[in-house]
Amino acid sequence: MHKAEPPQELLQCYDEQGNPSGSKTRAEIKEGSEDCWCGVVNVWVVNDDGRLLCSKRSDGLSGNPGKWQTYFGGHIPAGLGFREAAVKELGEEIGVRFEDRDFFFIHRGKDDVNRKFFESYTVRFNGKVEDLHFSDGEITEVRWMSIDEYLAEEAQNPEQWCNGCKPERQKAIREWVKTF
Repeated sequence: MHKAEPPQELLQCYDEQGNPSGSKTRAEIKEGSEDCWCGVVNVWVVNDDGRLLCSKRSDGLSGNPGKWQTYFGGHIPAGLGFREAAVKELGEEIGVRFEDRDFFFIHRGKDDVNRKFFESYTVRFNGKVEDLHFSDGEITEVRWMSIDEYLAEEAQNPEQWCNGCKPERQKAIREWVKTF
């Protein structure tokens, strides 16, 4: 059964400068709470060959159902920081436990239109697809793709993709992979 996006889940709120400012339920935030900015974490899972672990979103999600994406992540639960949320999200979405120190910081940004702060990371993982577990119901399948394969696939079938990998993130990931 799909357990994603529970409306009563408490999410961390931030003020306009990015300082934690309390919490609200997902439902309250969706209704357009003016005093709450959300936090979102994005994590690209990359192997030693520089391939991205791309995932297909569940058909039951409210945002971009059934589409492929290049990263994992989600909203920051109340009381957690961005890295803590990254650890939690990967554990829930693919069943792999990472440590805070495993994450390489890529970027922090602010989306004024959607009232969100986000942090982007990458993490090294060389496991097999068949060893992953999609226990929270947000992800239905995954596959390894090179950045070039992803770009070609997205260009050919843009309606099947969301949450891509912008050129500046691609560059940061490629540079980071060179350090292996």
